[in-house]
Amino acid sequence: MTAQPVAQPRPVPAVRPNAARTGTTSGHLRTGTYHLVMTILVLIYIVPVAWAASMSLRTDQNMFSGSQFFPHPITFEHYRNLFNILPDFWRYLGNTAVIAVCGTAGTLVSSSLAGYALARFRFPGRNAFLLVILLTLMVPAQVTIIPQYVIFRNLGWIDTPLPIIVPLLFGSALPTFFFRQFFLTLPADLEAAATIDGAGRWRTFVSVMAPLASPAYLAMGLLTFVQLWNSFFVNSIYLQDQNHWVLTQALQSLIGRYNSQYGEIMAGVTLVSLPIIIVYAFLQRWIVRGIAFSGMAN
Repeated sequence: MTAQPVAQPRPVPAVRPNAARTGTTSGHLRTGTYHLVMTILVLIYIVPVAWAASMSLRTDQNMFSGSQFFPHPITFEHYRNLFNILPDFWRYLGNTAVIAVCGTAGTLVSSSLAGYALARFRFPGRNAFLLVILLTLMVPAQVTIIPQYVIFRNLGWIDTPLPIIVPLLFGSALPTFFFRQFFLTLPADLEAAATIDGAGRWRTFVSVMAPLASPAYLAMGLLTFVQLWNSFFVNSIYLQDQNHWVLTQALQSLIGRYNSQYGEIMAGVTLVSLPIIIVYAFLQRWIVRGIAFSGMAN
């Protein structure tokens, strides 16, 4: 019986210290560059907001002083004057909240249903239909504002929030595409299991798919809410009566032709921005997760 030769293990090539050191240095350099770029971007977004808050706390004499980023002395006079100049501030806040909440809810419901249908249903012309939806993103809102205004005027909807809220009840292009991308990342086996248990399409969507898409709902909900909360152009077209104004219109009224009340304007900007900042601070993890998962589908 012939003895089989024992295989000798291959020697592991030694890693040269210089190569390892070079790889570590390159990784540190990329990490440092990434953090530097992110820090610059954060400052670009934060500094204007901080500057507005700073101006709202300055005295009139120091309003445009470059050395008053940290106000000294601090005064809350502009906040008191804001409520005196705009006695209907809370009315404007309520009008803004109604439009933002109702519009956001309508967008999430209609766009998620449309996105789910485009992601899961098979029907002729599905891709062409999706292409048409995406092409509407290239049409500026100013192009369609005149025919829309004529339609809503004939319906008697001017000076009501209906021209702003009702179109959102039928979905929007970007949220629809956003939800489609997110639903494509969810495994189809979940729907198959629900179907075996006797669930129909609607029950599957409500009980299975929609709860799994909660990060997408939070992300798109905040983006839509911020857009409606800060909207000015569309609101100024349809809401002409001062009793129906929103906050952005009220703040714009403080800008005069020859004189502007900058302290009160910055106080109003700070108050308007505060709710958005607080909400984002608590929901940022889920918002980032929803946006990240929506970009994973092919």
